[in-house]
Order: sequence, then C-alpha cells, then structure tokens
Amino acid sequence: MVGILALLVGTSMLAIRIPVPCVHDEFSYLLAADTFSHGRLTNPAHPLWEHFESFHIIQQPSYASKYQPGQGMLLALGNLLSGYPAMGACLGTALAAMATCWMLQGWLPVRWAWLGGLLVALHGMIQIRWSLGYWGGELPMTGGALLFGALPRLTRIYPIPRVRDSLGMALGALILAATRPYEGLIASLCVLAALAWWLLGRRRPSLPLLLTRVVLPALALMGFGLGGLAFFNHQVTGNWLRLPYQVYETTYGCCPLFLWQAPKQEPKFHHEVMRKLQAGWGVQDYNQQQSLGGLLQAKAGSALKLWKFYLGIPLTLPLFALPWLLTNRRLQFAWLALLVSYASSWAVPWTFPHYVAPIAPLVVLVVVQGMRYFQALGRRGQRWALAIVPVVLVWHIATLVQLCTQYATWDPQGWQWDRERIRTELENKTRPQLVLVHYAADHNGHAEWVYNLADIDRSKVVWARSMGPERDQELLDYFPDRQTWLLEADTPHPQLQPIARQSSLVRAGG
Repeated sequence: MVGILALLVGTSMLAIRIPVPCVHDEFSYLLAADTFSHGRLTNPAHPLWEHFESFHIIQQPSYASKYQPGQGMLLALGNLLSGYPAMGACLGTALAAMATCWMLQGWLPVRWAWLGGLLVALHGMIQIRWSLGYWGGELPMTGGALLFGALPRLTRIYPIPRVRDSLGMALGALILAATRPYEGLIASLCVLAALAWWLLGRRRPSLPLLLTRVVLPALALMGFGLGGLAFFNHQVTGNWLRLPYQVYETTYGCCPLFLWQAPKQEPKFHHEVMRKLQAGWGVQDYNQQQSLGGLLQAKAGSALKLWKFYLGIPLTLPLFALPWLLTNRRLQFAWLALLVSYASSWAVPWTFPHYVAPIAPLVVLVVVQGMRYFQALGRRGQRWALAIVPVVLVWHIATLVQLCTQYATWDPQGWQWDRERIRTELENKTRPQLVLVHYAADHNGHAEWVYNLADIDRSKVVWARSMGPERDQELLDYFPDRQTWLLEADTPHPQLQPIARQSSLVRAGG
C-alpha cells in the first residue's frame, strides 16, 4: 500500500513535468543508466576523449560514470520500462517506503510500522528531491531499511533464525555497497557489532542453526554480489579492486576525500573550467574545516540541512519525547547506530541528505516511537497528547501538497532548461548535430553543458568542448557529416551559431 501510494505521488508529478538534470552527479548517473540500458557495463574510450571530458565522468581506460552501479541500474530500469529514467527514481522511492515499512514491522506493532511507511511515501522532500531527481538517496535508504529490518528478526522475533531474514540483511548490505560504499560500510559494521553482541548472549541459536540459517546464506549472497561488483570494476577500470571513483580522483581530484588527509597535488587539466572548479570550489570546504571553528560552522550548516530535509517542523514534534526515547531499551541500537553513522559523516568535507540515507529508516523509527509515546500518554489521561499524531500527519501531508503545488506552478528557468531547449531543437533536426561549447573566463563551473550519451558517435547530438581552431578541426574532420554549431554558453540567452566547415569561426575556448 505505501509503495503504491509513493509511486502514485511520484508519477503524478512526472506527468506534470519530466525533470531535467542540473547537478554534475545527475548527468553522471544518466550516463551510467544509458550504458546499462544498452546492455553494457562501460563504453570504449573515445579517440578524441579530451573534447568530451566532464565532471564525475572517467574517460580512460574506458568512458563511464565514476559512481557505483546501483543508481545507474535503477535509472536504467525506469528507462527500459517507460522510456524515462526518472521513472526509475520514482520506483526507488516506492521501494524505500516499502522497505522502511517492512523494517519497522521488526521493531514496532504493525499499525505503527504502516504509519512510518506512510511518512516516507508522503515525504515532500523525498518526493521532490529524489523522485524528481537523478542523484539518488532512495536506494541507499532501501538498503539501510533491509539491513536494519533484518536485525531484530534474526535476534529477537523468532526463536529459530530464518534464512530469508539473513538474505535480506545481505541484500541490504549489497545495495549499500553498490550505492554508498563508505556510509554503507559504517552501517553494516554497526549491524555486525549488534550480531556479535547477540552471539555472546544466552539466546543465541545453536552453532548448526547459526551456520545453516544465518552465516552461510548471507556469505553466499554477499560473495555473489561482491563478485559482481568486482567484475564491474574490472570492466570499467581494468582492475578487480579499483573503483571508477578512484580512477576519477586520481585523474581530476584536488580535494582529499577525508579531512585528516593531506592536500592533494593538483593534477594536469586539459580545460581551465574543470581546473577552476576542482581546485577552487572543490577544495574550499576542505580548507575551511581544517580549523576547529570552521569545522563546527560547516557541520552545523550540514546538520541544519539534514534537519530541514528529513524532519522539518512536523516530524520534529514527536521528538519532544526525547528524554523518554533515550531511555527506551529497544531503541539503544538505533541511537548508537545513528550516533556512529552521523559521527562518521564528520570525517568527509561534504554532507548531503542522500549521503546519510542509509540511516534514514532509523530516523523514521525514532519519530514513530515518539508518536507512540504521546499516544500512550493521551490514553493515560493527558488528552492533549492525543492530538500529536493527527497534527503531525496532517502537517506532513500539507507540506507535500505545498511542494507539489509549487512544482506544478513553477516556471522552469535556468541554464539547464536552456540546454534542454537547445537539445530538443537539435534532436528534431534531420542531420546529426555537433555542438562546440565555449565558456567565458568567469564561467560558473556548476553550469556544465558538455555531457553526452553512452555511444557518442551514434548520438543525434554531440556536445564537445571547444579547444581552439587546430584541436576543433580534429572534431570537424572526425564528424564530417554532422551539422556543426558554436555555443557561447555564458551569454544571457544562449543561442547556436552555425559553423561553416571551411571558415575560421571556431573560437578558442575553455
């Protein structure tokens, strides 16, 4: 029920407007989706790859997204089912709502678990940012819910552990490995610690039951899944243990991935716009957090963003029961896992809501438990407490309606819509098209036009960086049958300028 509801909300907003990618990460995930949709794990490096370099994309030894394959596969599923990758994001949000509801059934009575699933399905920020975006969050939340939902089923609910719960836990860990490896590792270690504590207690099963129903099934599925991820690494990077992310950081990375690491030596860039963003914006957060004051300021800002995304005012109301929630023995693991996972996020320069999505189901657990407390308080004579649950639910739904209304009435503006307008215009032309993009010296690196599909040579529209007359001539010679355009991307209203094949209109650029 909650899955269908979440899907209906997401698809109704897709019917209003198909989202257009804007953030670098989204274009990267869409490249992965297009690659997987064509039955490939990666793409051959293009002979003129320097013209097609872009953020979060690797060009050597193959042409691929730098990210783990999970989100790309989800978007590819949506593309294959409907022709729109965004449908995959809607399906992912439905999965997250269903998995959270299932998880809560291991911790709470069924009707309260259902209420927690509704909170996810009708969550305005999740629907707007995840169902109508491409950079993920829904799959890590699903993986975390499977991981944390299997734990009480294995250790508390049933006297004999069930194989399906062991497999559910392993599947959750694999989803996290294929989407958010660092945060997923921390969450998985928390669960492993809880399992180890369980095995030291008196209620542990016999060794044969433990091996046949918990250890061996989980190890078999984990081995199969991790082997698949290692094969993916080998296809993309040529090394079973080397992630595409590592290749990208070696090629373009300027900022250390963890705050305790020393600054990186700036690599060689072929394009000034990429150097400015990687060495400028990409490093400034790291530099700020090298002092205690800067660290606290940055993390306070991140915490505020996480609160606005996941809780807001409506879902904060049940947390006024915090003094009692902290003493609830059944929530001890949830509090510890939340604390450890959130503390681990302080080790990296950036924190976004989808980064901590693996522990989002635990946040829902705490919120629902707070609602349960107020409901019980109301039954004990405090009549005002009975209003908390309906007020939270109505306010939560009203927030979703408000955000959906804003989405429906919003007039799409921005460089990404200019890019989409030009792309659609070129797609409707008869001949294949080539666009040479030129940036001004003060170009905003977050407004990146040069992204392509998986098969560049067969794409109707190819976007390339202008690199000066001589280098651009390579492209003109390589694509002799394409109609060619120059795009000055930083003009107030970007327009295409036709390039005559024998003229010298090609500008030197970034």
